[in-house]
Amino acid sequence: MTLLVQFQCLFYSFLFGFVMSGVYHIMNRFLYVVPAFIRYLFQVIIGCFFGILYFYGLVILNDGILRLYFFVLVFIGYLFYQKYYAFSLLYYLEKFVLLLKRIIAPFRFFFRYINVIIQKRVKKVKLKWRRKKNQDIKNS
Repeated sequence: MTLLVQFQCLFYSFLFGFVMSGVYHIMNRFLYVVPAFIRYLFQVIIGCFFGILYFYGLVILNDGILRLYFFVLVFIGYLFYQKYYAFSLLYYLEKFVLLLKRIIAPFRFFFRYINVIIQKRVKKVKLKWRRKKNQDIKNS
């Protein structure tokens, strides 16, 4: 393995640890309200997916040769994300979700308003059918 390939694998490992931590962190944030069993199942699935993706990247870069320092760089990428970017990413993610809620809020109000109108009409029709049904029974 040449020195250039080793540097590419080291950079790939560091970047993979950084991105994997970010995606894992965001996934846990969105699945916070989901029951624990389902959240753990998603964690296992995403962990297997990232493992396969990491090994596939190494197969492309250096024919799948695993070295201990690659895993050390994945861990350093994780630590780098946790130390410098985790808080700011979640902060901007919360701001984005708040902005999205503000954009969607008028549409939600509109659809709720329409739903109330429809439900009132449905109740009137049901009452009309009941009256008609009762009248049919009395006439027979």
